[in-house]
Amino acid sequence: MAEIVGYLDRWSARPGDRVSVHLGSSVPVDARMDLVRLGRGAERAEAQGIVCEPVATLAPQSVRLAPRATDPGSCAEVMGLSRLPLAQGCLALLVQPWWVPGSREQVVLALGGACCGVKVLIDEAGEVALQVGSVLGSTGHRVPGRRWTLLMLNWSAQTVELQLTDLTADRSASVSLLAAQWPETAHPLIGADHLTLAGASMPDGSRGLHFDGRLERPLWWPEPQTLAVVRAALLEGQGLPAGALAGWDFSPGPAGEATDELVADLGPHGLVARLFQGPGRAVRGARWSGRFFDWHQAPTEYAAVHFHRDDLLDAGWPPDAVIDLPEGLPSGAYAVRVQAQEVVAGDLTGGLCQLPLFVRAGPDQLAAQPEAVALVFPTFTYLAYGNDRCALHGHNPEVLADRAIALEPTDVLLSQHPEWGLSLYDTHADGSGVGMASRRRPLLNLQPDQRAWQAGEGSGRWNYPGDLLLVEWLEREGIAWHALTDEDLHAGGAQVLAPYRVVLTGNHPEYATPALVKAYREHLARGARLMYLGGNGFYWKVACHPHQAGVIELRRAEDGNRSWAEEPGEYFHAFDGEYGGLWRRSGLAPQAWLGVGYSGQGFRRSTGFRRAEGATRPAASFVFEGVQGQVFGLGGCIGGGCAGIEVDRRDEALGSDPEGWWLATSLPLDGTYLVANEEMLVSRPTLTAPFSPMLRADVVLQPLAAGGAVFSTGSIAWIGGLADPGGDAAVQRITLNVLRRFQDPTPLVGSDQQVQETQL
Repeated sequence: MAEIVGYLDRWSARPGDRVSVHLGSSVPVDARMDLVRLGRGAERAEAQGIVCEPVATLAPQSVRLAPRATDPGSCAEVMGLSRLPLAQGCLALLVQPWWVPGSREQVVLALGGACCGVKVLIDEAGEVALQVGSVLGSTGHRVPGRRWTLLMLNWSAQTVELQLTDLTADRSASVSLLAAQWPETAHPLIGADHLTLAGASMPDGSRGLHFDGRLERPLWWPEPQTLAVVRAALLEGQGLPAGALAGWDFSPGPAGEATDELVADLGPHGLVARLFQGPGRAVRGARWSGRFFDWHQAPTEYAAVHFHRDDLLDAGWPPDAVIDLPEGLPSGAYAVRVQAQEVVAGDLTGGLCQLPLFVRAGPDQLAAQPEAVALVFPTFTYLAYGNDRCALHGHNPEVLADRAIALEPTDVLLSQHPEWGLSLYDTHADGSGVGMASRRRPLLNLQPDQRAWQAGEGSGRWNYPGDLLLVEWLEREGIAWHALTDEDLHAGGAQVLAPYRVVLTGNHPEYATPALVKAYREHLARGARLMYLGGNGFYWKVACHPHQAGVIELRRAEDGNRSWAEEPGEYFHAFDGEYGGLWRRSGLAPQAWLGVGYSGQGFRRSTGFRRAEGATRPAASFVFEGVQGQVFGLGGCIGGGCAGIEVDRRDEALGSDPEGWWLATSLPLDGTYLVANEEMLVSRPTLTAPFSPMLRADVVLQPLAAGGAVFSTGSIAWIGGLADPGGDAAVQRITLNVLRRFQDPTPLVGSDQQVQETQL
């Protein structure tokens, strides 16, 4: 089978930029690569798929593809040990294994190379063992899950001794001891040059046998030490203790420094520790007192690193080709299309891979199209769901969907390739939540025609494929538009939006950084207009890696609909130092600036809307111009209606403007819709829509100062009404009415009396 996957070095580019294309195939294969513009043209990958057209100014390329190895799993590596005296010494650190039954062998630390040296490992039975060269001996000590242990390795010219001390709350301990003789042939550490923590070097040059759990405060002395000295240094000391030669402090520094790949050596030899594949930082260590929940207040209490066998920030594939985007390339949604020359039966990708690329407008296009609207693609949300494995391993997705879920080919392919990493909805092999996601790896569910069970009955389109329905609608209506991404706004702020009077969101802008929200709000304060065409928007607060583009961090703190919960006391991001979790718990509920905010979800059927009292206001008459009847939105390709999937409501208690125009509210949602967790103080039987009037979708228009305005649809399924075929004529007309009025620079009239006076 010639299954093709890959990734680009960026998701957002400008005309004239060079884009690197990283590809892999299950077998060696020749392929054809070109660039297509999505949402316009006559070509489709499948009968009801998103239309596209090749970019005529860019010639197709032939590429030869081959299988690519991926090396997941985080660890730390220290090179240059030859600078230290190695004939005798002591290496000690604090260890918290997250070993679970059924785990394979994992290495806590390895001194030396792949086939020699000393290793401390946990075997398949969960017992700690010491390997000297090829000789393995078990301590008989079975690791207690999620409890801290002091590990001390002493060695001399003849022997090596491993001592383990279980630490309880009062620092008392039981001690396990294992001593071994060095091989008679040679001292295993003479000539050793590197130390690996949370893994080991493999004969093929990769890193493997990764440790699942936390490590803290590795320290190195030039001679064996007593337990009392080591205990004091690890649990009570700071910095490098007297007499030690090297040490590494994993405490988070100022915001951003906790993300550095390099951890400085506290000693005089400059033995820097390099972290691979993004282990968790700013997490509780052995010295956490429970008094502080913000790591800034007590960095030494958050001095651990959480390593996982399945961490992956960068697949590390070399580029197979580059694409030089032509000068003058119009802004829009594109895809790098890679098609195998021969398609083999049973190929789960059909020999086709389409990698998303969003092209921003160049200066000439901005000048030529001053009336263009901006569509901000919610790429942070795409990233959060990248390689979502909930259909395979999630918590009862069939119950949430109220139906049997048919696996997509990409689900099957993901099950065969765990090495391509996880989504922010998954848990690591050790049970901890996945808190970081990167786009520098294959993301199989980020394809234009991908179907998702969360989109309900119908087309299965949401997130990226759902937003392409909006692109098709803009193209059909002849509306000039330009593409932007979350990353663009995060990096460039409100200045990126400055050329655009009207800004559109996608159907599910769930994840947002402080800089992203600030960009939107500053733009609105200057008189711009925003069309929030989705639901469950601006819900989770995330952070961008300060040094590595395309990496985000999430802390699922304390509240909200969560597939996993953050560990107590670990609610502040390592990337930017801010409190994570729901935007609502940071004091900025979406209602406060969008007029609506998340109220609940249901993943089977959508319904329609009924006009609300605000629709009768003369000032709002333009919204429903050409729309007949009080009920609308009963069609649509996302769940069969335009109100549904994940829905937002108006709520003055959470900040909705009392002067905002409440235009419509959803028809009653059925019993498959569940109230959002944050709405409930205690479990109760009234958590479904028929018993909870606050679980609904509301359409709101809020005029703002300086001529600005926000139009919010409160529903992920709204964009399904823009589809052709399968859409809803009323929703299409309402969306067009609002967009055209928002393009008109005339300030929206704020009162009905002013409308009447204007009409007179």
